[in-house]
Amino acid sequence: MASRRNHRSGYGGFLWLGLLALVVVGWLGWRGGWWPVNVAPAETSIANSVSPLEQTQLDSLNNLPAQFEPPIVTDQIANANVVAGSQSSFPTASIDQANDWKPTRSRSNASNAPAPAPAPIGSPRIQPVESELAIPNSSTGPKTVSEIDSLVQSGDLVAAHKALSWIYFQQPGQRAQITQRINQTAKALFFSSRPHILPAHTIQPGDSLAGIAPRYQVGWQYLAELNRVTPRRIRAGQTLKVIRGPFRVVVDLSEFSLLVRTDTEYVCTFPIGIGRDHSTPLGRFRVLRKVPDPQYTDPDGRVVPASVPENPLGRFWIDLGEGYGIHGTNQPGSIRRAESRGCLRLHNADIQQLYGMLVTGCEVVIHR
Repeated sequence: MASRRNHRSGYGGFLWLGLLALVVVGWLGWRGGWWPVNVAPAETSIANSVSPLEQTQLDSLNNLPAQFEPPIVTDQIANANVVAGSQSSFPTASIDQANDWKPTRSRSNASNAPAPAPAPIGSPRIQPVESELAIPNSSTGPKTVSEIDSLVQSGDLVAAHKALSWIYFQQPGQRAQITQRINQTAKALFFSSRPHILPAHTIQPGDSLAGIAPRYQVGWQYLAELNRVTPRRIRAGQTLKVIRGPFRVVVDLSEFSLLVRTDTEYVCTFPIGIGRDHSTPLGRFRVLRKVPDPQYTDPDGRVVPASVPENPLGRFWIDLGEGYGIHGTNQPGSIRRAESRGCLRLHNADIQQLYGMLVTGCEVVIHR
C-alpha cells in the first residue's frame, strides 16, 4: 500500500511541475513577443456601426475614445493665438483649441484675387495655384524620362519618383507623358509593403497600430492596408512599413480631381464630384474630424440613417467645417460632375482609401 501511495505522490509532483513549466513558458512568450498582441485600433469618432475596412479587420469594436488622432501642431502653431470657433458639421471633438482651424473661403478664382493682408494662424491666405503645387528644386536637378527609366531599371525607385514628382509639379505640360510611370513608382513607395523611404518600424510589446500611426502622422487604417495586417493580430518583433505624414490634399475643381501629396512628392489622385453653381468653397482648410458611417440630414430636416443605400454621404465623412466635407456617394454617376450642394464626392472605394490616409489637421487646399 505504501508503495502505491509513493507512486501516486510522485505522479502528482510531475503534474504540478509540468503545469508550472507551461505557465513560465507562457509568461516568457508574452513578454518576449512570441504570441500575437490582441489590441484594437482606436476610432477617430463614435459610430453606430463598423466601417467596411474595420469589418474585414476586426471581429468586434471596443468602446474607445471619440478622438485618438492628435491634431498636427507645429511649435509655431502651438505658441500662436489660434483662431477658434470653426464650426464642424458634427459635434465638436474633444481636442485642443489648436485644432479649431478657421477655413478661409472665396467664391472667386484665388489666383486672380488680390493678396489679402496677413491673417492669423488658422486662417492662412490663399496663394496662387502654382505655389500650391510647386516643390523645391531637386538637389540632383531635373532628369529626362530616359534617365528616370534607367533609375527604375536599376531599382532606385525613390530617386526615380522624386524626379517624376519634380516634372509633375514643375512641368505640368509633361504630365500625360509621365502619368503611367509616376503612378507605378507611387504605388511601390506608398501602397506596397516593401520599405523604401524609411526603415521598417519594429513593433514593441504592448504596441498597437492606433499608437504607432500618430507617431508618423498617418491613419492606422492606412498602416493596416499598407502592411496587409490585421490590427488585432500584430505581434512584438514584427516589422511594419511606415510612411512619414501628414499627407496634403489639393483639389482642382476645374479638373474634377483630388491630389494627395507629401511636401515634395506625388502620391495619388482621385476623380471627384463637386458643387453645382460654384457652391464648393475655395480656400485652405484643415481636416477637423473623420466620421465613419455618418447620418445625413437633408435641407428639409429629414434624417437619413447611417449605412443605408439612401444615405448620400456613403460610409465616410471627412469634415472640413462650416457644413462642407469630403465623402462617398450613393450616386457614382455624379463623379466628374458639378451636382452636389458644395461638398466633394468620391467613389466609395476612393473615399475609404483617403479616409485611412488622412489624420486630423491635414491641410486641404481647394482651387479652381
